[in-house]
Amino acid sequence: MRVDNSFPHEPRVAAQSVQMSEPQLMHVIKRFQHACQSGVFPGGQLVVRRFGKIVVNEACGIARGYRDTDAMTQLNVTAHTLFPVFSIGKAIAATAIAMLEHRGMLSIDQRVAEFIPAFHQSDKHDITLLDVLTHRAGIIVPALSTREYKEASRERMLHCLIHTKSLYPRGVLAYAPTECGIVLCEIIRVLTGKTLATFVSDDIARPLGLPQLHYGLAHESIDSVAHSYWLGNKVFMLAGTNFADHFEQTNNSQLAFNTTNPAYTLVSNAANLAAFFECLLHQGMSAQQLLPQEKIQQYTKTQVCGWSNTTRSMMALGLGFQTGMTLFPCAYGYWNTSSCFGHVGCLSSMAFADHNTGLSVAIVTNGNRSPLAFASLFIPLAHRLRTACSKHHSHH
Repeated sequence: MRVDNSFPHEPRVAAQSVQMSEPQLMHVIKRFQHACQSGVFPGGQLVVRRFGKIVVNEACGIARGYRDTDAMTQLNVTAHTLFPVFSIGKAIAATAIAMLEHRGMLSIDQRVAEFIPAFHQSDKHDITLLDVLTHRAGIIVPALSTREYKEASRERMLHCLIHTKSLYPRGVLAYAPTECGIVLCEIIRVLTGKTLATFVSDDIARPLGLPQLHYGLAHESIDSVAHSYWLGNKVFMLAGTNFADHFEQTNNSQLAFNTTNPAYTLVSNAANLAAFFECLLHQGMSAQQLLPQEKIQQYTKTQVCGWSNTTRSMMALGLGFQTGMTLFPCAYGYWNTSSCFGHVGCLSSMAFADHNTGLSVAIVTNGNRSPLAFASLFIPLAHRLRTACSKHHSHH
């Protein structure tokens, strides 16, 4: 893989030049490296951007070949290593929907059945695109998280989704790990004739200069992509599925990457993710005329906040984005994170931006354990990064 110093891999600048505290940043870097060395995760990347510049760009540990039993050659993580980043892909899919809405091709108040007529036949006829984006559609299908379906065709996944009765009444907050992605993919396909992967590549990644932001392997060899590891208990239930069961076989197979569900096929690295969120935060998407600031504000501000029946936790959601909260801890920090928006990926990664501090951050790892392990690594890192910013920031 060619190594260059062009965007989004520019050389890092001194913390002071973007009004951040060098000691605080050093603390974050040390904590991240220590977590890797002590086995919290096999390998990872941490990129922090502010005012259009990179202030942290760390890569550490092992991308694949971590276990003694692995038949694969050991590969160390570099700044360019690609990782599966799971549900962070939902934020990119939501951006694609925002672009279609900006182009006048859809309204989020429309019913899904207007795009996918088969929705009329089931108990799902009243579900709107807004319900899907805010995880209040009530459609939870545990089978879709199994390997059998992760490797299934688009038609088969859609058929399963349409013909399964809704688990919750419409309007109930129940985070849908895979279901919302299937709907968004289908709507994009119906309106543009492109798969989500092609739309993102043509209309988002290429115009923004972020080639390593793609669904699926996009001509990369699977052997060059970090392997996802399950390091937690044998049972971890989410939305009716034991996520730990065959986790590695399910999520590292060539076939799983060939499907287009934004819940688990985004392949990227911290540099491309942090740059993407920075584009949403500032000039990027507007300068490219991809999306005006008002549309980004609408999608990234909290629309619903409450207890999610599937994750059994408090959640704040924008339109396809996970947002922060005022008084409750979330992935972006301990408190006062309501100006943050982004998404977490499985129990291993997170990317977000903060309207208040002007920060954009991506923390990508390949170790999945438990929500508690995730929180105890990611919350302090994000909190410290946000407090490392001087309070009054000017947009350079």
